[in-house]
Amino acid sequence: MKFGLREPPKFGISFGSNFVVMFREEWRQNVDFAKKRHIMMFPIMLALVTMIITVGLRFLTGDAGIESAYDTVKAAEAQAEKAFTWNELKIGLHLSLFMFSLGMGSFAFIGRNVVSQRASGKSYLLASPALLPLELPPVYLAYYCKEVAFYLCLILSPAVIGMALGILFGHITELSVPLLLSSLPVILGCMLVTLMQGLSISFLASAVWSRYRFGAWLVPLVAVLAGVIVAIDWISLEHAIIGLQVQLTHKFILLPIAFLCSLLVATFASYLVPDDFEVRVSTRSELFDPVYNKLSFLGQNQMRTLVAKEIVDVWRSGTLFKMLGSYCVPLLFLLALAWLADFARFPIPFNLLSYAPFLGFFGFNFYSWLNAVDSPDFLNGLPVRVPQLLRAKILVYFLMTTWISILFLILMAHLLDQWAGLVPALLVMIANSVYIVALSGLLMGLRPNKAIFDTQIMAIFWVATVIPLVSLFLLSFTQGDMSLYANQFEQVRAGGVAAESTIYDSAQAETSFGGIVAISVGLLALGGTFLLMLERRWGRAAFEN
Repeated sequence: MKFGLREPPKFGISFGSNFVVMFREEWRQNVDFAKKRHIMMFPIMLALVTMIITVGLRFLTGDAGIESAYDTVKAAEAQAEKAFTWNELKIGLHLSLFMFSLGMGSFAFIGRNVVSQRASGKSYLLASPALLPLELPPVYLAYYCKEVAFYLCLILSPAVIGMALGILFGHITELSVPLLLSSLPVILGCMLVTLMQGLSISFLASAVWSRYRFGAWLVPLVAVLAGVIVAIDWISLEHAIIGLQVQLTHKFILLPIAFLCSLLVATFASYLVPDDFEVRVSTRSELFDPVYNKLSFLGQNQMRTLVAKEIVDVWRSGTLFKMLGSYCVPLLFLLALAWLADFARFPIPFNLLSYAPFLGFFGFNFYSWLNAVDSPDFLNGLPVRVPQLLRAKILVYFLMTTWISILFLILMAHLLDQWAGLVPALLVMIANSVYIVALSGLLMGLRPNKAIFDTQIMAIFWVATVIPLVSLFLLSFTQGDMSLYANQFEQVRAGGVAAESTIYDSAQAETSFGGIVAISVGLLALGGTFLLMLERRWGRAAFEN
């Protein structure tokens, strides 16, 4: 029998077959990661949230008709001044989607990883050119199109369906919803173009970074220059994001042009991806002893050893910068928002205390990264228990992120000129961090990325985080003064939900921070209780990931 080499299939055949099986692979991965019913909870919840936002658009745009009983003209002028314009809402929508797509388009980095990190003999289709007679460009272009299609099904379509439900709810309840059903196809098309543009740009940047030695400094430099050019308005944001430009100008001819341009950029990037799947072996100097010696403040105990081991694992794995980036990017976005936005035009009085609660909430993502570095299964043969490792990971989280949060609050206090609220903001940040991470450890243990898809755990986590988060957020508007809300409650109780009230005047607030301090102390107490409950919840559990 004669054996011959098979020629790689043509571009079109390879692209079509890979796209279909990659889409199935994405679904299989998500089903294996959670369960089918848990996966479907995300688009359902996204649709419900979008529906609520759609119904509430009348308040954001100043069409709700809320006026003061004392000075109707003055109240109407203040309401108009603080309302969002439609253009501002469109900018917020597309900018958020564009930033999200930039973070999800670095496909060129993961080819070598999926080859070197095979589990139980399983590999991934993106690594198939290393094992089969396939060329890289059609495989990577198929991966790009698969990402676009999957996000279209998982995020964009549920969001638009939620808008439609909000419009229908407005018609049924006779509430004015300033959005038309006929505009939804335009919104979906513009969002799709924005998503494709961000993914293609990120894909191109990662391909250049992977292929050329100078890419490691060229790509960050170009990214910073692009951000500066847009920030100083040399190129307006609407011209930088094509989907936003179409929605602002209604030049619908740009939609197919932008669609094709994104595909061309992704195709060009797929040809730049290096066909080097060789596993690189890297060595590092001794790490454990230096880290262990610097943790002398933890004493001579097992916790010090576990914390040092976790820090070494993070550094050795090369995920440290990814983890810090996942924590810093939302903070940088908030910092840029405070710098670029005119806070006087916001419909709610943001201040330093408005941002502090979110710092702790961002800790869940970092905690998830800590549990994704290495599998802890080998610890089943050592004298270590799951609660001990959980406490060590929580301590590592505080050691790695607290200084970042403190710097952020100091910068924000300087930017907003609100130094008087810095100490309460630090208390809120620390309390939320302790509470959120301790709650995550208690509910999800060593598998937060999988447990969060459990419907029961998701519901408990959502309720337990939203209530204190919203409470602190609302109290931040009055600098901790609860008299305004007490007065509003009395008016609603006396006159119903349609009761009229005066517009909030910040000069009337008593900056005692009493309510904020009380909630923060309560969160600290709950966080400490959750840490004590780790023993009961996970004391007999085995190490698994």
